[in-house]
Amino acid sequence: MMNLKYNSVKDAYKAFWMVKGHLNASEETILSCYEGYFRRIWHNEEGYLHNEGFEEAYKQRMEKLNESK
Repeated sequence: MMNLKYNSVKDAYKAFWMVKGHLNASEETILSCYEGYFRRIWHNEEGYLHNEGFEEAYKQRMEKLNESK
């Protein structure tokens, strides 16, 4: 295993979004999926096409997390 570390939490969320198309998972799940999803996206020449909607979904997710604190 590569033991890859994400640059930021947002990177992990973005990789999850690009593979799954949603952020409806626990933060623990999203962070733990990063390494495998990074490799999956890296080998997908069209991975960038799955970015649409991420920024809005990420913003909503962070607002929800901040409200619950």
